[in-house]
Amino acid sequence: MCYQVVERYSVCRCLYHRHAVDPCSAYGQRSHVVQEKTVLVGYACPNHTSRPVAYGSQAVGVLPDSGYGSTSTLRR
Repeated sequence: MCYQVVERYSVCRCLYHRHAVDPCSAYGQRSHVVQEKTVLVGYACPNHTSRPVAYGSQAVGVLPDSGYGSTSTLRR
């Protein structure tokens, strides 16, 4: 089955990025469907953010995230 990863903002569900289709052997055949897999990113897009983003204080291209952190410590 073919997959296409689509990244959407977690709050407003606006499109962040649509990746290329990861094709399978049946890609392009009649009645073959591409299954969309949604990955939630960030928090809200610039159009749905309640506060303006201060680009002078942040790196260009860096978007605000949800504020949740994750730790990935590996213990052996």
